[in-house]
Amino acid sequence: MDAKRLYFASLLLFIIVAIAYGPIPQPQSYHDFADDREFLNIPNALDVMSNLAIVFPGLVGLAFVHERRNDPLVSDDETSIHITIFAGMVLTFAGSVWFHLEPNDSTLLWDRLGMTIVIGSSISLMINDFWDKELAGRIHIPIILASIISLLWWPVFDDLRLYFIVKHHPFILLPIFLIYGTRQYDKISGYFWGLSMFILATIFEFSDTAIYDMTGFISGHTLKHIAAGIGLWFLMAMIRDRVEIDFEEE
Repeated sequence: MDAKRLYFASLLLFIIVAIAYGPIPQPQSYHDFADDREFLNIPNALDVMSNLAIVFPGLVGLAFVHERRNDPLVSDDETSIHITIFAGMVLTFAGSVWFHLEPNDSTLLWDRLGMTIVIGSSISLMINDFWDKELAGRIHIPIILASIISLLWWPVFDDLRLYFIVKHHPFILLPIFLIYGTRQYDKISGYFWGLSMFILATIFEFSDTAIYDMTGFISGHTLKHIAAGIGLWFLMAMIRDRVEIDFEEE
């Protein structure tokens, strides 16, 4: 079975599991964070300020994309994927800051919007890096739109299933492409480190109160932002530093 069939089979499996599981509403307890301390008149200060870890790789990424905008070795389609990844990081920062200043479902939507764009762009990036560059360019915008629609499904139907499908699909796609795809670049470690840090961030998120009670000065949600920022930095650095493999020389 090739990467293409496994890709669609994994997506179909996610959909079947989601249908069988049933609707997933947003728990309102999610908005009750362990560390609500105020600093410099900023409510939930550490959860707000820790978002700097997320915006930094986005700004650095946009800067180097601008610097190499005339590089003939990087196609316009690939550049578009890079721009949406890094712009999504900046949007995630802005949305998360707004959400933690005023935690509720409405602001959480904007928090997740940036993450959804980063995730959708990462799917396009993996298709570009391991499968088919031309295909990635053609379906990049549709993937972004589908990712955004999956998020907008939530406030309309109070159901997070489509969002969770998009959010977790890269964890299935990467091993498929590693086994059945063809590497186009010399560096792929950013994928491993990035996904590993996102898994760690999820663990921190679900251990928000336990970590704060244990440390007394930092919460799991604050550590989630830091871990996610480190993962995004690894992804950005991989894109910035990698070189395309010349198969003719091999």
